[in-house]
Order: sequence, then structure tokens, then C-alpha cells
Amino acid sequence: MRALALVLIAGLMVLPGQTPAQDAPAPRPDHPNDERPAPRPEDKAATEITPAKPDAASEPASESAENPDDAPLPEVPVPSGPPVHTTLRESDFDYSACLLELTLLGADYSETPSILDAEQRDCGIDRPILLHQPLPGIEIAGDAPMRCDTARHLAHWLRDFIRPAAALLPGQPRLVALEPGSTYQCRATVGDKSETLSEHAFGNAFDIAAVHFDDGTRLSVEPRQDSGDLQESFQRAARGTACLHFTTVLGPGTNAAHEDHLHLDIKARRGGFRLCQ
Repeated sequence: MRALALVLIAGLMVLPGQTPAQDAPAPRPDHPNDERPAPRPEDKAATEITPAKPDAASEPASESAENPDDAPLPEVPVPSGPPVHTTLRESDFDYSACLLELTLLGADYSETPSILDAEQRDCGIDRPILLHQPLPGIEIAGDAPMRCDTARHLAHWLRDFIRPAAALLPGQPRLVALEPGSTYQCRATVGDKSETLSEHAFGNAFDIAAVHFDDGTRLSVEPRQDSGDLQESFQRAARGTACLHFTTVLGPGTNAAHEDHLHLDIKARRGGFRLCQ
């Protein structure tokens, strides 16, 4: 009886809040009490690492890019600034003054509507004239469209230099006609690889292929170097004095494109520079 009582007393000697010793799980040797168990792995789909998305440069071309019909069209650059021909438009005062000067020189001309080019926005003449005679008695075959300022320089050059030079030729022939090469023409500069528009595209240029005299002679522009005759002297005089009125003078010897005519233009250059070749 005494032994049974001791067992019962030992079983009752448990502090409040504690469970009997046999109810507490014994610590496992591989997991001491001071170590936390590893967390339970989550769902496989949640723990897998998502591969990084490649950047746009390394991505293969999309199906639409492979199909040119579906690919977006490249943007076409919009030309900046006004067309070149509009920057050369004379003011009302300057245009009227030029026409008055031509009239006083005795030129025969007519005003004509603006010349524009549907395919090249920079080409054209805002206030063109058709020049029939730069001076009285000097015809231009087929007339020539140009800016008034081009006609004014042409008339002064013919009056001041070409007529006096012609009077020194044998028989003193009178100049009666200019045979033109190019007049207004929307095209690039010829004779080099430039894509720059020619001054012909703005009405600033006039080409002379030959001159005609009242005795029926025709003096063509051609290579005459060291020919030693008056025809060479006349051509040299015409070419040399032209650069006093025009900013560009090209002719035989300049390049192959100018072997058969004199090119005269009034292109504006920085510092008043003139190109005479």
C-alpha cells in the first residue's frame, strides 16, 4: 500500500501548465532543440526560377518584321526651310526697278507667270521674264526665261564689252543674235559628280553657244587656245569681261561639259567671290 501511494503522489507532482513527461516528444538526435527545422518547400511551380527575358536586341525578328508587307514604312524626312526659288523672289520694289532698268537699256521682254516644278520643290522662278532682246537689235533665238536680274547683267555686259569688241573684228560686223545653250532647266550641275542644283534651275544662268553678226557669220564657242587669230581674241575678251558682270563664267577648258558654250550665272557667293575658269 505504501508503494502504491508513493507512485500516485509522484504522478500528481506536475506543475500547472506542464504535461506529463511521457507526453513531451523526445528530441531527435539530428535536430537539437536550438535548431529550427527547414521550412516546408512550397509548390514546385512557385519555387522554380523564371528565366530572365532576353533584351530586344537578342530577340528573334517577329513574324511581322519578316513580312515586308506588314512591316511599318520608314518615316520620310520632311524638307526643312522654304524652297530655294522662293528665297530668290525679288521684293516689289527691286523687281520694278529691274524692269525699269531693262526698259531704259532698250531690252525687249515680257513678264510671264511663275515657273514651278512638280517633282523638285526647289526649282523654279517666282517672277520670271521672257527675254526676247537684251539690247535693241540683238535677238535671242526662241526667247529665254530667266530672272530679271540675270537679264540686266546680260544687257550691261553686251552693251559695255561685246558690242565694242565686235567692232574690232574685220569689217566691223554688228552683233545681231545670241544662240543660247541652256536657259531655265531644272537639273543638277553638270561637269562634276555633284548633286547640287544648277543655277539654271533658278533662272540665274544663261549659256551662249554662238554669236551671229550682220554679215552672216556665226562665231561658235569652242576651244581656240593658241589659234592666234581675232576670233580667239574676241572669245577671250568676251570670257574675261563676263566676270565683271557675272559671278560664274565657265567655258572651253573648264571641263568636257563646257567645251561648246560659255556658262554665265549670278550665283550669290560669300564675300563676293567669283568663279572664272
